[in-house]
Amino acid sequence: MTKEKKKSSLSSTKFNLKNTKIQRILIAFFTLTIAFIILLQGATPKKYRLTLDSKSEYDITAPRDVVNTILTEQNAIAAAEAEEPVMKEIRDASIKVINKLTNFLSLVNRTRNSFNKGVNSIEAGSEEDYHELFQQELEKAASLLKESNENTGYEFSEEQIIYIISEAEDEEINEFENVMLELVSGIMVKDVTKDNIAARIVELQNDISDSNLNQELKNIGIIVSNYILEPNRKIDDEATKLKKEKAYNDPANTVIIEKGQRILSVGDTVTKDKLKVLEDLNLLETKSRFDYSLAGAILIILVMLSFLLVLYMNYFCKKVLYNRNDLILLSILIITTLFLARWIKEYTTLLIPVFLAVILVSILLDVKLALMVNLVLTIAISIMTNGEIKFIFMALISGTFSIFLVSKANQRNKLTVAGAIIGLINVLVVIPINLMNKAGWRTILENGAVVLINGFFSTVFTIGLLPTLESTFNVITPMRLLELGNPNHPLLKRLLTEAPGTYHHSLMVGNLAEAGAEAIGGNPLLARVGAYFHDVGKLKRPGFFTENQMSENPHDKMTPNLSALVITSHVTDGVELAKKYKIPLAIIDIILQHHGTTLVAYFYHKAKNSEKGEEVDESKFRYEGKKPRSKEAAVVMLADSVEAAVRSMPDKTEGKIEGLIRKIIKDKLEDGQFDHCDLTLKDLDSIAKSFMKVFGGYFHNREEYPEIKKEVQKKEKVKSFEETAATKE
Repeated sequence: MTKEKKKSSLSSTKFNLKNTKIQRILIAFFTLTIAFIILLQGATPKKYRLTLDSKSEYDITAPRDVVNTILTEQNAIAAAEAEEPVMKEIRDASIKVINKLTNFLSLVNRTRNSFNKGVNSIEAGSEEDYHELFQQELEKAASLLKESNENTGYEFSEEQIIYIISEAEDEEINEFENVMLELVSGIMVKDVTKDNIAARIVELQNDISDSNLNQELKNIGIIVSNYILEPNRKIDDEATKLKKEKAYNDPANTVIIEKGQRILSVGDTVTKDKLKVLEDLNLLETKSRFDYSLAGAILIILVMLSFLLVLYMNYFCKKVLYNRNDLILLSILIITTLFLARWIKEYTTLLIPVFLAVILVSILLDVKLALMVNLVLTIAISIMTNGEIKFIFMALISGTFSIFLVSKANQRNKLTVAGAIIGLINVLVVIPINLMNKAGWRTILENGAVVLINGFFSTVFTIGLLPTLESTFNVITPMRLLELGNPNHPLLKRLLTEAPGTYHHSLMVGNLAEAGAEAIGGNPLLARVGAYFHDVGKLKRPGFFTENQMSENPHDKMTPNLSALVITSHVTDGVELAKKYKIPLAIIDIILQHHGTTLVAYFYHKAKNSEKGEEVDESKFRYEGKKPRSKEAAVVMLADSVEAAVRSMPDKTEGKIEGLIRKIIKDKLEDGQFDHCDLTLKDLDSIAKSFMKVFGGYFHNREEYPEIKKEVQKKEKVKSFEETAATKE
């Protein structure tokens, strides 16, 4: 990049930074950034250094509702395991079991029948032959039963097989069949599953043991029961899974630690579940992480509040919005209040001095703006206090009261009284909230004492900060105006001793200006004090102005051009002197604008008459000040001209005074001196009437003693009205 391009880019940057719009954007961005950092730090919970199974050194409460995930998981698992499985019926299972029993009983009957038939077919012979044939038939029948048992799994002893084939009576076998069918049917009516089939077998065996069968048949029935039963129900895996999932996800399993509930107390052992809760709350130093969701939420709220504040100022407080110094002051007050809230809230939220910014904005900037600032600060600080209801109510209600209490305060001792009243209002706000929350009397008294101190000391700090802020940002307040208007002010004392005529003239101008400003809705106190200082530039050359001359007039020996230069220079001299004495900018503006670009008519006409026809440059006989830009500066201009003119009138009647006043106003209007201030013709008429009221009190008719009257007439030397008035200017 060439040197020329670098220089052009630098110059464009400087130009952009001087742009008032960019300056306002930079101020807003700086304020928003600092406020975001403060709020994020204040809203982020304190971190703790804890390890598993260690002893807690802190009392830790939950900053918000949080789930104890470990205990919740344990409860969910236990609830799922406690659920019984869902069973579904196995069709034909009971029929199958009864068929197995029936088949066994049929086999027994066939075997017995076969044996009996074989025995009956033995021919009569010797006893030995009969016994031998009998054994053969028994063995034959037993082999059939054994072969069948091997297929079904029954394990009978040799004696049991012989008993059931040859020894048991038919009645006993019939009873055995009936008992077995009844008992097995009874068991199969119940739920028989894979898991409880062993218990059902034992239950069947117990029923057989309790029956009326003989012991041999009971034993046979017990053996049969080991093999005959089958499950008639099985687990429905899908339904069981759904049932257990429902139990697992039951909200009743959730263990919630509510906001404000104690997590750990001093001396408690740090368990695994408590450590996990602290980790979830991001309260552990060892596992600390940046909370992006918290930061994002705070940033969104701050941006919305900032936009709301700017929108409000654009509608109701444009003067502040477009004034760089006022915006910087507003930014400092907001950031300072947020910083104090961040620091103090660690001890008690009720001591946060939100009233400090609200009162200062009301006094230094604008009452309407203070209302919105109070709302914005209350919402912002409530983020750091986790929505502490007592603070919110106190800030909104008492903060609004404080705005109206201090808006009309014109003395610092009245601010102290307002502070006491604000403290009492705080008490009246906090006590009902504590009563609604069923708080004890000790809490009520402690809170009442804290908020009383908060209200009182907020105004005390306001009184301490006001002088610094007033001088730093050139802000005019009623209290500072009263201090400036005190006759003991060093500059006014100098005016009294070094230029007494100018001093008394300024007092009269002050009375006129105050009445005029009040008549048109301006700031009467600013107009009066501005009038007191409007001619302080005459201290540099007091003898060159008529009101301070005791003998000869030095202008008689000077050229008109030099005289005009001396007369007009008192404006710039006054500005320099006011800056030296650190007079506020609003008063300096009145000093600079109280003559505007008015023509010094007397010396201008004197120059024209003495130049023997040569052309005279009118611009050299005009003041180089700025035209009035405020109602107060315009009123002081008129009051200054009117007072000088009326004082110089030889014949002061009400009609002539009013005619002169309206002529002066008309001349100033036609000369374009009011082009930059928003005065209407109605305002000018109101100013004229207010001036007449003041003069009516000063120049009313009085009866003079004859001797004094003659002496005055003899010594009085009246100069022409135009000459004296022009020299006065």
